Amino acid sequence: MKITTGQAARGDNFFKRPILINKLWRKIDSDSSIIISAPRRVGKTSLMRYIEDNPREKYYVVYVITESVYNENKYYKEIVKAILNCDSIRKRDKVINSIKDIAKNVFKSIDEVGIDSVKFSKNIEYNYYDKFIEIMKTIDLEGHKLIIMIDEFAQTIENIQQKEGTASAVHLLQSNRVLRQNSDINNKFQFIYTGSISLEGIARRMDSSKFINDLDIVKVTPLSESEGKNLINELLKGLDFTMDESTINHMLNEIKWLIPFYIQLAMDKIQDIYDEDNLCVIHNKSVDVAIKRMIEENNKFSSWHERLVVYKNNDYKFIIEALDLISISEAKKITYNEIHNLAVKYNLCETYKDLLNTLIDDGYINNDDEGKFYTFTSPILRMWWCKKNAN
Repeated sequence: MKITTGQAARGDNFFKRPILINKLWRKIDSDSSIIISAPRRVGKTSLMRYIEDNPREKYYVVYVITESVYNENKYYKEIVKAILNCDSIRKRDKVINSIKDIAKNVFKSIDEVGIDSVKFSKNIEYNYYDKFIEIMKTIDLEGHKLIIMIDEFAQTIENIQQKEGTASAVHLLQSNRVLRQNSDINNKFQFIYTGSISLEGIARRMDSSKFINDLDIVKVTPLSESEGKNLINELLKGLDFTMDESTINHMLNEIKWLIPFYIQLAMDKIQDIYDEDNLCVIHNKSVDVAIKRMIEENNKFSSWHERLVVYKNNDYKFIIEALDLISISEAKKITYNEIHNLAVKYNLCETYKDLLNTLIDDGYINNDDEGKFYTFTSPILRMWWCKKNAN
């Protein structure tokens, strides 16, 4: 297993979590469409790519990322393109012939239908929502079911809201639900949605939760302590240095919120230290240096701050000040009363709880069981926020 800190981990670099994988397949087998729900960097995309790379019998899997999509028709176009160009579908002669028939009958002008790809004409723009329905009615999947995995769906909703307005964004939520409820075609496909921001939070802010309440939720939690140890030991197999159990425990205790990204990034910094100092055995001091270097790497964490610019006026001021206060607090937490006082300051008494819930959904903060205190979910993120952002 290689250290992976940028792209989704695939193949031998993917750290398998059998309980999570089986849970997702159990939901798929129940014919549900699904939200994979978790804060950013927990491994949602890696999980989706694993499902794509290892489909179970009687399933085709299509992965589509729509992060840069800003209108509804383009969204459905990306899905249609992915279906018609899906490798696993095109390997079957009967299905590829079905795709050729679709190219001739559903689309009146496609530039090329070859062994490797379908290329759309640049001169004609279709209503791709309607074309999706026609494809699902026409395509012969030989008894298989098509899993359509949409990565960054919530970001797409937010993109459309910013460019075309809330009504257009809500319409995309609504049209997706209509497809999922369409009894003429929904026996052929299921959607799985995920992304780096919370779909539940986006829908809640637009008062549109009813359009996603048919979706099953699969939560991706941080690694357990034993899983964290197993991940480190798997990574060590491909490295030239060693770490004893005490050092591994120290590293996990410093990270605390055990998401694969933080563990991988810490191991990457430890690799740098090994390269510089030729330390064959890594001890606690090197772990501490590695974590300090993690926090100094602004490009790995800056998206956490940049993401918040979607909030405007007092909403933005409230969120930033709340995170600043938590990060600089000597106790590393603030009370519910302090949060409430901040809401009063910004005249947000009616809406601040929704803002807090979104920060929780997106992995910035959490609160104790009784809701009396708020802390950063990750001490790594708290230290970075304090260093880079808190005034």
